[in-house]
Amino acid sequence: MKNVSHYISRYLLLLLLGLLFASYSAAQGFVPRIVFASNRDGDWDIYSMDENGDNVVQLTNNPASDRFPGCSPNGRRIAFESERGVTPDLYVMDSDGSNVVRLTQDNFLEGRPSWTPEGTKIAFSSFRFAVGNSEIYVMDGDGNNLINLTNHKWQDVRPSWSPDGSKMAFTSMRDGRFNTPRHIFVMNADGTERRNLTADTQLTNSRNPSWSPDGRKIAFDSRRLFRDGQRDDIFVITAKGEELERLTNKEGANIQPVYSPDGTNIAFVSTRDGGYNIYLMDTNGKNVVRLTKTPHGIENLNPAWPHGALAVNPSGKLPISWGELKRTHNPR
Repeated sequence: MKNVSHYISRYLLLLLLGLLFASYSAAQGFVPRIVFASNRDGDWDIYSMDENGDNVVQLTNNPASDRFPGCSPNGRRIAFESERGVTPDLYVMDSDGSNVVRLTQDNFLEGRPSWTPEGTKIAFSSFRFAVGNSEIYVMDGDGNNLINLTNHKWQDVRPSWSPDGSKMAFTSMRDGRFNTPRHIFVMNADGTERRNLTADTQLTNSRNPSWSPDGRKIAFDSRRLFRDGQRDDIFVITAKGEELERLTNKEGANIQPVYSPDGTNIAFVSTRDGGYNIYLMDTNGKNVVRLTKTPHGIENLNPAWPHGALAVNPSGKLPISWGELKRTHNPR
């Protein structure tokens, strides 16, 4: 009886918080924001938009290429890759595009930033270890305390933290086999116990892993070995490497999936309508909606979403998702 009362009290508390959140968000007219890169103004810059594709805001305006944004868990900061120096380096800025700070500075490509769930560290890939050999590194949010998590002769790129911060998914060529050069791996946060999730899936060129907010699944893009020609599609697999599911089945490229903060949708990039545009779909691949509507020749890539307990919009004040708030109080 005591346990029943406890769960009833927790349910009522969550219900009250949900109602308060819904009323506050509705009163403020709040819509979650997706951050992405686009060359719509002649060069690559970082933009944000509502989750329905409306109210596009340009966040960077630099003649150099700014790409691959990564949102901090609370949505207040955005790390991104930029070619403002001699080679691409990592920068960080506030979510409205202000206060740009350079985090790395060397002669090797640094990119694909991913924040830890608590928002204190950033994982990224870098070629500083050896020319032509990318490794996964992690550093503090201010660029200090750099640590190399991988050390291998083949490329390790595109890190993605698990929601609890204990593991990291990444793309690697370390188990390169005939016609299957890239696989999705998972390792502990300290770089130990690396495991290939896609080795037995008959997929080739698996890339761009994204964890579901509950930590149970990983979305990624890939091709089916010897089938579908050069078409990329979105797949989902469990964090244990089981129950592979194909979400898209369209001609062209369907790439760069990223889960919404509440885990109900996946944003991704597709060329199904001629150019590179960002789309939204349910996590089962249904109800696909096109978010960006730029003409052919203009590219919209690298969608990113905040994933934290109280992600906020660029004003830094409003919660982004009741679903994420609920998971914080009722973890699975």
